[in-house]
Amino acid sequence: MPIVRFRRLVSCALLLVALAGAGCGERGEPLGTLAQPYPVTVQGAGAQPTVLKKQAQRIVALDPGSTELISALGAGDRLVGVPTGVRIPQSTPAKVVSLTGMIDVDRAIRLKPDLVVATQTADQLDVARIQRATDAAVYIQPAASLLNIEQGAIDLGFLVGEASEARRLVGKIQQEVATIQQKLADVPPVSVFVDTGFFITVSDRSLLGDLVKRAKGTSVAGSSPGPGPYPLADLREADPQIFLATSDSETTLESLRANPVTSDLAAVRKKHVVVVPANLVNRAGPRVAQGLEEIARALHPDAFQ
Repeated sequence: MPIVRFRRLVSCALLLVALAGAGCGERGEPLGTLAQPYPVTVQGAGAQPTVLKKQAQRIVALDPGSTELISALGAGDRLVGVPTGVRIPQSTPAKVVSLTGMIDVDRAIRLKPDLVVATQTADQLDVARIQRATDAAVYIQPAASLLNIEQGAIDLGFLVGEASEARRLVGKIQQEVATIQQKLADVPPVSVFVDTGFFITVSDRSLLGDLVKRAKGTSVAGSSPGPGPYPLADLREADPQIFLATSDSETTLESLRANPVTSDLAAVRKKHVVVVPANLVNRAGPRVAQGLEEIARALHPDAFQ
């Protein structure tokens, strides 16, 4: 059996085990040590599979969520490069990504990584430059949904030699999500507009869009809005029940009240404008269930009384 197919089957089996444990109300902790043979091959979201001949010892993570996942798997002490603004309890790695998302390629190369982890939002040309200069393996973490994060955790568990911890982490996430969705079982969906800044919203094929749907929110912008600002005339016509803004959007109830185009929105008049932490709802990391709860509480506060 080809090694790529074998690894995919193992990853799927681990996800099913974690899901079964969460569904039965059991703790999603490992029942034993999982064998970790090398080489390891996982597909991820990249065009090519990621192959590691031995356990990764020097890891450069170019995405905050990926960084937090690696740390949560117990491999934080092997992170030698991380984005600015991410704290790793196990070590003090170099900062290789600015707050604006710019990758310091030269610094990343000097760190001599054997594994580079990024998402599809990273500059792929920069990622390729690092790979060519260091011959490091590159893993592109899927990050557009909650299920993507679970799969990414399993993949990273294999790559860093922590498959059992990955299974435990996925089980924990699934249990937390199940608890939240149970609270929402009897509530009707509400209409919502998601503002990430300058009235630029999100699609259903993004992590934030996926979390809003799971929290029983229906985006008035539709499943596939354009990349630019959402037309304010359309927003006024849709008149969402909830106006949800991320904390990095600089949108507040006061700013919406001061704007003559948005001041008459029902969500503004009724003070149903909620700002949620961007580092929870936009990061494809181990705290994704906390991000889901933040959104669910914003859309359905009575369900959490």
